[in-house]
Amino acid sequence: MNLEFLAVANVLLLTRLVTLLRDDAPSGTDWANKLAIEAAAMLLLFRFSAAWIVLLAVVVGLNVAGAWLEGWRRHKNSSRMVLGLVTLAVASVIASPATGLEFRPFWSLLRGGLERWSALAAIAEALASVRVQLVLLGLLFAANEANLIIRAMFDWLRLKPQVRTGVAGATEFDVGEYNRGRVIGLLERALLYFFVLQGQYGAIGFVLAAKAFTRFKALDDRPFAEYVLIGTLLSACLALAVGTAVTWLLR
Repeated sequence: MNLEFLAVANVLLLTRLVTLLRDDAPSGTDWANKLAIEAAAMLLLFRFSAAWIVLLAVVVGLNVAGAWLEGWRRHKNSSRMVLGLVTLAVASVIASPATGLEFRPFWSLLRGGLERWSALAAIAEALASVRVQLVLLGLLFAANEANLIIRAMFDWLRLKPQVRTGVAGATEFDVGEYNRGRVIGLLERALLYFFVLQGQYGAIGFVLAAKAFTRFKALDDRPFAEYVLIGTLLSACLALAVGTAVTWLLR
């Protein structure tokens, strides 16, 4: 796995994390800002070439496809999930050694300058290493892409949390609980991911037990308990799978 692919993938997944973190469809301005940031990053990172032109065209196409799917699909999480997988697959081809995509010489000069004039050169060199970029890729996937998979599953199984209204027996979608679940899930998967990387499997049970303890009384509501159980198990499985895959690649 080369550094060019990891740099492209991390830029694209990071902007997806910011843009697609909420359930509401991003506005046209959001998509334009996302595209501008990605294009600027590609311009700063890579040397101008045919591969760079193709990369920029693909970035534009992915953003156009994402904006179109947001307005067309009712269940946005499944389309977001598929588009994320397509993004990684396309990036793996464009940034492969066969295409000749190369970093700008500026970065090599900057590295040499830091080694000579800065005591922080070791940190900068570590951040630009394949190892750290691979760990970052796994974290971004476990955070946002895994969240989209879980949300798509909730859509398919119709497990979104409900809250009772003033009308007898009536319920409505609990937006607050759904948003809290997103944040809890992001933190949970980040912790589990790093625990797997460190081989601290015993700490995983502590995190899951703490989550169950905070929602102990609410679990008397069976639909809510099913929502929490499925979300927790699926979240943990995805974090463990990503952590195991990254650990294997690091070796």
